[in-house]
Amino acid sequence: MLDQGSRLTPFPNGWYLAEFSHLLKRGDIKVLDLLGRQVVVFRTEDGEAHAVDPFCPHLGAHLGHGSKVVGTQLRCAFHGWGYEGKSGKCAHIPNGDPIPRQARLTQWHIHETSGMVLLWWHDQGAAPNWQIPLLPSFEGAWSDWVLDEWTIRATIQDVSENDADTSHSPHMHGFTDERPNQSMDVDGACFTWRLRMRPNLTLLGLPFEVPLPKHVVSDITSRRYGLAIGWIDQDFPLVGGLKMRTQTLATTTPVDESRVRLKMLHRVQKTAFPPLTAMFKRTYSRLFHQTVNEDISVWQHKTYLNRPVASKSDWGIMQFRKWAKQFYSDPDAHAAAEESISAA
Repeated sequence: MLDQGSRLTPFPNGWYLAEFSHLLKRGDIKVLDLLGRQVVVFRTEDGEAHAVDPFCPHLGAHLGHGSKVVGTQLRCAFHGWGYEGKSGKCAHIPNGDPIPRQARLTQWHIHETSGMVLLWWHDQGAAPNWQIPLLPSFEGAWSDWVLDEWTIRATIQDVSENDADTSHSPHMHGFTDERPNQSMDVDGACFTWRLRMRPNLTLLGLPFEVPLPKHVVSDITSRRYGLAIGWIDQDFPLVGGLKMRTQTLATTTPVDESRVRLKMLHRVQKTAFPPLTAMFKRTYSRLFHQTVNEDISVWQHKTYLNRPVASKSDWGIMQFRKWAKQFYSDPDAHAAAEESISAA
């Protein structure tokens, strides 16, 4: 939850996941609960994804219930009015009536990239001023995805800045016995962390802890595009020169003012031995699920403090908050973030 003095809005500006591309097939129509409202997302027969407000402007039927995709149109179940996916304009009335000029759907800006159908939200109605590029190393020889999801009582700010909080990892999750080395880069709407740490290999499914040479470390690159989309690429050193490489696509979408939906896809780089690849995928997805559950136990009961009592090791969180200001339209929220940064 947000503390009473906070000026952060529950819906920061940016791109949000509507659906993963492989789960929205041609002809599919889905009703989404997000950002305190409902949105209808559909894919026309030409392969294009579209998103609109849910009610037909004719007589108010809900387009997410009983409607059909016909070619490039969304056809309302009530009277069969057909709306073009690209323009939102009505292009078909079955009884032959002239089409009213006002007959069009309210559309959402949509962008599809890296296996995601994304919706743009801005609390003042501004058009998109940045996009999410093809994610680094997205293509290649990888296993199938494993889907994991939760709906929890939390703020998107708390969830998104968790990656910058490296102090809690050894204490809470046990990945390593020491705080990882951390560096950060900012490029517009993209915030990148690079971590190096000596992992505890028992967490990866080994029955005992294998001592690694001091020079053997795990490298983790975590990128966040806005506050909603995260991309995590990791290399885990194992025994005998074996390495497990993993990727996670993590999305956070506010459902309403008090809840967010987490959806994550996990996969591992294929090895020469399919059973080993399957074991890596199973072990990694279980480890990530356990880690998120541990974080959720905190997120659901904490409050977001605008002015935390920060210590030296919290510098990453403070830098993240400074970067995150750009996604909030309220200038008072910006000022509060600056004050919490200076306190550190």
